[in-house]
Amino acid sequence: MFISLVANSCISFTGIYFIAKVLNYHTNHQFAKNMVVGVLAGGLGIFLITQGVLYDEVVKIDFRYLALILLGFYRLISPLFIAATIISIYRFSFGLNIQSFVACLAIFLIAIGIIMMYKFAWLEKKILLFGVMLNLWACLIASVAIVTNGGFTLNALQVALLVVSISFPVGILITVLNIDVFLINQRVKEYKISAETDHLTGLANRRAWEVQMKKFKERSSICNVLMIDIDHFKQINDRYGHSNGDEILKQFAKLLHRETRDHDIKARIGGEEFGILIPMLSHLEIMNVAERIRNSISKHEFKLLDHRVIHISVSIGIANGRSENLHEMIHLADDSLYQAKNSGRNCTYINETVV
Repeated sequence: MFISLVANSCISFTGIYFIAKVLNYHTNHQFAKNMVVGVLAGGLGIFLITQGVLYDEVVKIDFRYLALILLGFYRLISPLFIAATIISIYRFSFGLNIQSFVACLAIFLIAIGIIMMYKFAWLEKKILLFGVMLNLWACLIASVAIVTNGGFTLNALQVALLVVSISFPVGILITVLNIDVFLINQRVKEYKISAETDHLTGLANRRAWEVQMKKFKERSSICNVLMIDIDHFKQINDRYGHSNGDEILKQFAKLLHRETRDHDIKARIGGEEFGILIPMLSHLEIMNVAERIRNSISKHEFKLLDHRVIHISVSIGIANGRSENLHEMIHLADDSLYQAKNSGRNCTYINETVV
C-alpha cells in the first residue's frame, strides 16, 4: 500500500506541475484557458481516483481533491467548479447510492470552502499559510466523508486519520511546489514589465514600442501612428525644475490612458516625445481622436509638486495607412509632427495616407 501511495503522490506532483504551467501561460483567451484548466484538473482528479488504494477492502484512499487545492491556490472559481463537476460525474458512474452522493457533496463542499477563503484579505500575501488552510479544509471534509460512508464506526475513523496523515503532508509538499512555480513566474513577469515599461510614466518604453511595431506590421490592417510632443517642455524644466517636469510627464501619461483605448499602444519614445499606435480607425476618425487628445491636454490643469497649476499644450503628427508600411508611416508621422510645430504648435497635422 505504501508504494502505491508514493506512486500516487508522484502522479499528483507531475499532473499538478503540468497544470500549473498551463495556468501561468499568458494568453488573451482567458475563458478558453479557464475551460482547459478546469478540464485538466478534473481529468487529474479522475485519474487519481482510478489509481486509489483500497484499504481494508472497505475504503479507497486517493488524492482527488489535490487538483482542487491547486486551483484554489491560484484563486480560480470557474475552473474549480468545472473540475468538481467532472470528478462528481465520474464518481456517480460507480452507481447512484448514498456513498456516491456523500463523495460528490464532499467535493463541492471543498470547492465552496476554498472560494470562501478567497474573501480573507489577510491571507492574500501569506501564500504558504493560505496553502496550509486549503489543505486543512480539504482534509477535514474528506475525513468527514470517509467517516460518514464508513457508518461512523471506529474503523472508519481510523481510515480517515490514515488518509489525513498521508494526504496532508503530500498536500503541503504540493503547496510548496506551487509556491515555487508561482514565484518564478511572478519574477519573470516583473522582469518583463521592467524591461518594457518606462519607469517614470508607466507607458511602454522605446524597446516595447519597437516590438509592438513588428507585431502591428504582421497584421495587414488599417493602422494609425500618432507622434506627440509636449510644447516648450524644456522651458517647463528650466522654470519649475526637473522634479516638476517629471510630475507633468506622469500626469500627461494618465491623460493619454484616459483618452485612448486599452489596446492602443502608448509609449514614451524620448524625453517629452510620445507615440501611439492605433488600429482600425479611418482618416477622419483618427483626426477626431487626435484633436480630442490635444484639446483635453490644453484644458487640463497640471499640478506641480507645490500645488501650483500650469497649462501645457502638445503638437501631434499623424500618419494613416496600412500596417505593412508601418516604418514609412513612422517617418511620415515624424514629418507631420515637424509640420505641426512649424505651424505654431498646439495643433494637429496629418500626412497623406500610406497605402
